[in-house]
Amino acid sequence: MTGAMYAAIGGLRSHMSKLNVIGNNIANVNTFGYKSQRMTFKESIYGTSRSGSNGNTVSGGNNPSQIGYGCSVGTIDLNMSPSTYSPTGVQMDCYIDGDGFFMVGDKLQREVTYWMSQEEINNADPPPPAGTEVGSVKSVTWKGGVTSGSELKDYDLTRVGDFWVDPDGYICNGDGKVLYGYARVQNPDYVPGASKAEIALAKTQGKDIESETIISTHLVPLRVPLQAAIPTRENGGKILIKDGQPVETQPKPDEDYELKEGESWKDLWEEGDPVYPYLGEDGLNNYADPDFPKVRQEAPDDAGGGGGGGGADQVTVPNGPGKGWSRVPTAENTASDAVSNVMPCQLRGMGIGKDGSIYGTANGKTVVIGYIAIASADNPNGVTHTGGPYYKCMPGAGNLRVSSLGIDLPNAYLGNKLPPDTDANDPNIDGEIASANDKIWNEKSTQLQSQGLEASGTDLAYEFAEMVTTQRGYQANTRIVNVTDSMLEELVNMKR
Repeated sequence: MTGAMYAAIGGLRSHMSKLNVIGNNIANVNTFGYKSQRMTFKESIYGTSRSGSNGNTVSGGNNPSQIGYGCSVGTIDLNMSPSTYSPTGVQMDCYIDGDGFFMVGDKLQREVTYWMSQEEINNADPPPPAGTEVGSVKSVTWKGGVTSGSELKDYDLTRVGDFWVDPDGYICNGDGKVLYGYARVQNPDYVPGASKAEIALAKTQGKDIESETIISTHLVPLRVPLQAAIPTRENGGKILIKDGQPVETQPKPDEDYELKEGESWKDLWEEGDPVYPYLGEDGLNNYADPDFPKVRQEAPDDAGGGGGGGGADQVTVPNGPGKGWSRVPTAENTASDAVSNVMPCQLRGMGIGKDGSIYGTANGKTVVIGYIAIASADNPNGVTHTGGPYYKCMPGAGNLRVSSLGIDLPNAYLGNKLPPDTDANDPNIDGEIASANDKIWNEKSTQLQSQGLEASGTDLAYEFAEMVTTQRGYQANTRIVNVTDSMLEELVNMKR
């Protein structure tokens, strides 16, 4: 008799859990990007009073006799189906029209390693920077960016694209998490004036030596050059080359250095650094800013730049955080000549295209900074909710793959790696070979819509209907408790 009461108690608990799910769905009816949940019941344990048996030549068999003990929570599922577009009018708001997630995380922290000889380290005054390693010549190496598919699961996934540009130029969401994507970068393999034979050989090695800029296959925090003629320190650096050997990690702040015969600058731009386009014009002295080194530089056509070539062999480095070196090609003209020919590129009218492009206008020209990356899980309903609008690709969701939208990156792999079928023993091959998880896919069925966010996935009509059935189920279970209590009361009073 008490079994019925305990079965009803299990039913009460389960129905209360379902009511909690319904209440959470209704509470988030106006929450952008919210994905509704659905709870199902399952039967609880069974007690067997008689086992089943097979028939024989004399008599037939019998079925097992079992009695259940209520129900429990079966599953609580996420419905990751895309919800409707909700216009907001905010230029940088972004809606994913299709499957996938935005990838957000912390600002990329570069690992910087300085290389000096042991003698230089011992005699350095002041002591060398932290992280200095022993090497044959002075140099600097940088690491950063998502270059492997195994790293993708470390980042947060979200469907809410409430983006804005912070004071440092990073594209962030409302919680300050940085948006990741593919940046337009300096091509480290670029060879000016390469011959057709050199270009053909490079293609066999999986390299592009024709383009001065490329779309990076490193996933990096997307950053907008608010003042494009002034890159920040972590986006570049310079070392002095003398007789073919690096002899200085970086010039000192506020120090003029004039190149001597046999000396040149070597840029420390790394594939994965954003391109800061320059829009050069002749004879514009009024744009010269003495607080920053400005050098004239020809911008590639696809980076939205204009103006002629040239450079400088003497610049002044400013003090202060956030100020660093611009890319300085060596040429005959002096720093004073260069300053008079530079106009800073101030980006205006930021926006997001259907193809995921982050663009702005500068002096009437459209400048594409990079492209938003979209991540997709094998089982999107299996992602784990980590709080707020964020999810993680954990066990149950399968593998996480990263995609491009408007840019076609055929046979591209994260970190600019070579295809998995590459012959590692080929002497002409120079680079790391990718794994299957490093592939960059192309999700042409998904587009982005700007000036709007994804509405809540709560269906009020469905939730109210579920609330009614849940309420009646709860009431029915309470009736079982009352009836069982009455029967127990009769049993106790039989002695009277």
